[in-house]
Amino acid sequence: MDKRVKSGLAITPAHLKLCDDNLRRAQADSRNEFVEKAIEFYAGYLNAEQNPKFFDEMFTSAAQLKMEQVGKSLGTGQYKISVELAKLCHLIAAQIHMTDDQLRRLHQKCSEEVKALGSVPTFEQAYRYQHEG
Repeated sequence: MDKRVKSGLAITPAHLKLCDDNLRRAQADSRNEFVEKAIEFYAGYLNAEQNPKFFDEMFTSAAQLKMEQVGKSLGTGQYKISVELAKLCHLIAAQIHMTDDQLRRLHQKCSEEVKALGSVPTFEQAYRYQHEG
């Protein structure tokens, strides 16, 4: 880390509040660090004509972070749904008695239905099939 030089920087209370309000979002531990990051960002913006990779790298990094957050969120949600589905499967399996042939035909029917619909059938669709033929 470079040695810091003290300067007589004067800023308005509104700018100081902006700095304080955004310290955490900027992942800055201090006002000094926040101002340094802001200067580097603005200098990069001003010099973007000479360094077109500046924005490419910045946006790529931000997009990658966002995609990681979305992936983690989806993964967590998918896990929770899988647990609930497994519980339902065990509850139903404990109550229904089917032969291996009936189970195979059910699997085949469900597989064909999902392919035809392009998604999972709703409860209402399954109920109508079972009770209305």
